[in-house]
Amino acid sequence: MYPFLHLLKDGTLYVFASTASQIFDVDQNKILLELPHLPGMHRTYPNTGGSVMLPLTKQNNYEAEIMICGGGDADTVTSLTDDSCGRLKPMSADPHWKMTKMPGGARTMVECLLLLDGTVLWMNGARVGCEGFGTASVPALDALIYDPKTDKWSTAGRSDIPRLYHSVALMLLDGTILIAGSNPNEMPILEKDVVPKDLVRAFPTEFRIERYTPSYLLGDKAKRRPTSISMEKKTLTPGKTVSSISFRSPSKPKDVKVLLYHGGFVTHALHMGQVMVGMEQMDLKHVGGRKYEIKVKVPGIKLAPGPYVVYVVVDGAPGVGQFVSVQST
Repeated sequence: MYPFLHLLKDGTLYVFASTASQIFDVDQNKILLELPHLPGMHRTYPNTGGSVMLPLTKQNNYEAEIMICGGGDADTVTSLTDDSCGRLKPMSADPHWKMTKMPGGARTMVECLLLLDGTVLWMNGARVGCEGFGTASVPALDALIYDPKTDKWSTAGRSDIPRLYHSVALMLLDGTILIAGSNPNEMPILEKDVVPKDLVRAFPTEFRIERYTPSYLLGDKAKRRPTSISMEKKTLTPGKTVSSISFRSPSKPKDVKVLLYHGGFVTHALHMGQVMVGMEQMDLKHVGGRKYEIKVKVPGIKLAPGPYVVYVVVDGAPGVGQFVSVQST
């Protein structure tokens, strides 16, 4: 149940369940490649960890790299959980897992989100138990940042609200993260029980909502945000459509990145289908005052058609995202 799925640039699927994974051709209904097992515990339901495809950029030739963290060993309230993570390039000539560990302890139901500076945010989940009703305890409250370029972890914030089964985290258009939910009960439970051993009532249904602000939107960094962003074309075809983007910058841009982002979808504390692609960029021009224009094109790789968001990132600070529609090739 609930395998991890990622669409690769050639249109095949990366499919992961438990500790095993493969590349699957949907058109041929055929397994193309069986990949090495990920060391560690069970990684999918009911001991779900988190899975994300790292950003696709021209620098990495838009080659997929999958990162999976967390998991557990049993379908019980006392299940141990896993703090290990693996990174795998499934389309490489020699695919193998590169291992690392989450700081601060093991987790199941850990949520992961791609951030607009290329790092990955890991949050939520529990340190004991598994997915289900009244089957997890010891909430994991720290927010962790992983930098794929340096292979380094850091702790970046902490909540006092448990986020267990049926929790969610999604990026908003302004680049902040919406965090909501947690209903580890068969029916909504509104009040915490005085008996702490009763896990059904120890963590009642959570109606509070939080917003997480990444470091690139704090302090002086936020002052560098581009504004008045406007796209010439809102319907994009990979490898074909060239669109001009205009924006205002508080100062002369030293580094401009344009990102195509799909936030994916969430169910049962499992986040699937996130995609972040660095768009091909050309002809950055200063057109007067604080206004600039840049031409961009979606690289010619397979992307699921549908709604995406384009973010303009100037010197590390993103502007408000713009909705676009990506067509199939």
